Amino acid sequence: MKMKLDEKWIRAHLPKEVENEPIDIFSGEYLDGLNVMHEGERGGPDTVAYQAKDEEDLRWWQLDQICQFVGKADHSKTWRWYRDHAENGHWKYVEHRHYDYNAIEDPRLAGFECYLRNLRYGFPRDRWEEKVQRYVDLMNYWFRKPHWDYDRNKLCFIEISDSREHDEDTIEEPRPGSIIEIVD
Repeated sequence: MKMKLDEKWIRAHLPKEVENEPIDIFSGEYLDGLNVMHEGERGGPDTVAYQAKDEEDLRWWQLDQICQFVGKADHSKTWRWYRDHAENGHWKYVEHRHYDYNAIEDPRLAGFECYLRNLRYGFPRDRWEEKVQRYVDLMNYWFRKPHWDYDRNKLCFIEISDSREHDEDTIEEPRPGSIIEIVD
């Protein structure tokens, strides 16, 4: 079964640069009234993936899902440190002398930025702001104090502190001897 989409409405709420991309991303999902159902795995029972309040709520949910898969993420920004490989349970890093982000590379950032830019085009301001706050919280999850915020004008994440990632009581940062290469 194929999920019914209001394709004209959805495309009108996507940014111009992605409005012609494929939006049929709902493989294995179908509608049962206002419930989005996910087909069961290997003969298992179907499960509810989302319960919409009304048709409008369903359209916003579908647009939200599509915005995660359309567009090209910008991976051009340079991070100060990239994890290269682990030796004896410790990361070895490549360090850049010139960088955009003074942090250890987080592969989620580019995708999060692309998703939030896509949503900004068509989402109501209050719904979009809720998503921005959620994704700022996700980016800051491993920091003791907030490290990231979102520039709502430039539509990108910005560093707001020198906080380092932590895992319980340890802080991840390159330790002496863990930088294996310095790149200009």
